[in-house]
Amino acid sequence: MLRLHPLTYLPDGEEVVVGRTDTDSYGVFPADGAALLRELESGRPVDEAEAWYEDRFGEPVDMAEFLDVLRDLDFIVAADAAVHAPPRWQRLGRALFSRPAWACYLALVAATVAVCVTDPRFVPVRGHVFFTHYLLVVELTLFVIQPALMMVHELFHLLAGRRLGLHATIRISRRLYFVGFETVLDGLVVVPRRRRYLPMLAGMLADGLLLCLLTVVAWLLTDPGGDPPLAARLCLAVAFTTIPRISWQFYFFLRTDVYHLIVTVLGCHDLHTTARQLVRNRLWTVLGRPEKLVDPAGWHPRDVAVARWYAPAYLLGYTVMIATMVLITVPVAWRFFSAATRTVLDAGTPPGRFWDAALLLALTLFQLGLAGFLALRDRLRKEAS
Repeated sequence: MLRLHPLTYLPDGEEVVVGRTDTDSYGVFPADGAALLRELESGRPVDEAEAWYEDRFGEPVDMAEFLDVLRDLDFIVAADAAVHAPPRWQRLGRALFSRPAWACYLALVAATVAVCVTDPRFVPVRGHVFFTHYLLVVELTLFVIQPALMMVHELFHLLAGRRLGLHATIRISRRLYFVGFETVLDGLVVVPRRRRYLPMLAGMLADGLLLCLLTVVAWLLTDPGGDPPLAARLCLAVAFTTIPRISWQFYFFLRTDVYHLIVTVLGCHDLHTTARQLVRNRLWTVLGRPEKLVDPAGWHPRDVAVARWYAPAYLLGYTVMIATMVLITVPVAWRFFSAATRTVLDAGTPPGRFWDAALLLALTLFQLGLAGFLALRDRLRKEAS
């Protein structure tokens, strides 16, 4: 008798997504293939399952090929199969999104609203970023704190996935010229659609809670009627930086949290890839290069239907971001970079200005180097695959 690992079945139109939540391995089966798989999982011997399929669907099945697919997906229990333990921090994930936790979150939001209404000085504004007159301190502080805040964002994604038993992981990724962290939640494909929304939006929830928490802490650190001390101003500065991160999620063409939400709500499979290939096919058609065209037979019908409006938005989004980089980001960065280089090379530069410029150069080169390294790594992986 064939032994199979515990499997999850998720009907999706005329197909069924079948997978293992303990390893994030999954495959898309036709309805009859999923029915055959259920028979094998129930303990029916292979030869009996083959006969059952032919009797039920009126045609034979290539059982050898079917079993090869199951082995490739690691659905079959091997003799030396390792036992996969439940994901770590699953209890923490359940506690973090329990009813008492949600009550605390609502209380925190209410407290933040009350603070901002009673004292408008604590309403997030751009001026809060400059919590000190020393720009070097501002630059260093935000550079050090931002990765930690981004990690909190991703940890909420991870724990929301671990709560469902998924082996989610966090990795460093690159979106166009942005470098950051990314949570891998591939196992969500075998989770019912209504249960996917929280893991997708958990990062934005974390950003919102950080904004509220830091605002309330800043208020608590300030004496009634007095000016906010340095610690309170630092909290307000960090709190404001969560707002651009939340707004960045709406750049859905970069496959952000909002993109995954849209794909899930609309029932798409790989909308981004379909839209990208659709745009490229139209470009190669205009240029008269038919050999470069991607066969549309591999596109899912739902992705094609949605890509009719998503593809123009995808193209416009990338165009705007690239234009912003060329016309604004690069010229401004070059101005700072060249000025900092001249300052460092000038023998008469005072020590304070020297270290300020040197630090700016170091941070700039580090970020450019990291983005270049990730771009090269992704290209090598793509070529290898």
